[in-house]
Amino acid sequence: MGKENTSNAIIIKAASACVWRGEDVLLVQRGKALGHGLWSLPGGRIEPDETAIAAAARELLEESGITASLQQHVGDFDLSAPGVHYVISCFAGFYVSGMARPMTDASAVAWVHWTNLATYRLAPNSGTAIRLARNLLSL
Repeated sequence: MGKENTSNAIIIKAASACVWRGEDVLLVQRGKALGHGLWSLPGGRIEPDETAIAAAARELLEESGITASLQQHVGDFDLSAPGVHYVISCFAGFYVSGMARPMTDASAVAWVHWTNLATYRLAPNSGTAIRLARNLLSL
């Protein structure tokens, strides 16, 4: 996995984690380039020879200090930026351990009750992924 050239855009395969603790979902505020300042699910690039679900778990830990039992594939979401096209595989599951704190690419983290999502400036597809995950996990 990783990236490959098609047409004029680079395709980057990525993964994200939609982690639930009761009726709260974990959000990270993007601290770097793409999506800077927006709130989203923890996630990032899939490394070579890494599965999408392993990448989601790794990115979750690297960005927030949290571990989770990721058990449900929510779907694949597209995000385009100039010259780059991201395909993000989202996985949902439940909080296991750790104290949420901003690390690596995150400038802030928050456990947010799902009914309060509208008060956050969410990155594209984040709200959709969260709603789908909530339904798939029967919350």
